[in-house]
Amino acid sequence: MPRSTPKVGIIYLVDDKLWIEATPLAGAGHFGDFAIHERDHYQYWAQLVRGGSVPNVEYEEYPRGRVAYNKKTAKFLLLADRCILGRKSLVSKILSRLHLPPNETETGTDEHYRCSRCLGLSR
Repeated sequence: MPRSTPKVGIIYLVDDKLWIEATPLAGAGHFGDFAIHERDHYQYWAQLVRGGSVPNVEYEEYPRGRVAYNKKTAKFLLLADRCILGRKSLVSKILSRLHLPPNETETGTDEHYRCSRCLGLSR
């Protein structure tokens, strides 16, 4: 069976549901050494709010993350809130939905992807 095309994208976790917007790697934008999905979390959140899919709150409230492709190391990088990374089942779903090879995907946290709970703020 042919391998599906890997994608890069942005991720939200809202009440145990993953919201992912992605771009096939071949059509990704470029940012330094990385291939990225060009829309940002703010734009995607606004679209989800307009569609009634998520609560009308600030986009930083919920856990989020991003998958990029490092052109120098030839590996995918999943940077996400620890509320996502701490749940292996969610990480597996993200890898599956974006068709990412687990042995070629690194994970990590980033100060940009911290939800209100992780920052110690109430939701």
